[in-house]
Amino acid sequence: MQSNRRYDSFAIGLMGLVTLVSLAFWTELPADMAIHWSGGAPDNVVSKPLAVFGLLALGIGTVVFVRLAPPSLRNADPNTTILFIGGVFAWAQGLVLVWNLGYRFNMGLAVLPILILAAVFVVYTRLGYPR
Repeated sequence: MQSNRRYDSFAIGLMGLVTLVSLAFWTELPADMAIHWSGGAPDNVVSKPLAVFGLLALGIGTVVFVRLAPPSLRNADPNTTILFIGGVFAWAQGLVLVWNLGYRFNMGLAVLPILILAAVFVVYTRLGYPR
């Protein structure tokens, strides 16, 4: 159980670190922040507090859900799943932060690491995870 807490703490800490960086740049962030893109352009915005804290809350909720989910709903090791969740949420938070600070980049390419990591995770759950 103690080792599970380390995985949870690491994943939540990673997401929390991006939130802390967002707080450090609070005054530079716009009141309405882009959180979704389609065709390379933002197509959805939310208020700054929701953008900064919403993804963190969703990430923490997902970690809690994975821990509480019965084994019959899991296809992978929960610790690996939680590390994956922490990485994906932190990366997404970072992309939202950087975009809203005025740096423009191809969002499709920016999410490519997440898609590659997801593919590796799926292969791991299908081939590598001992049942």
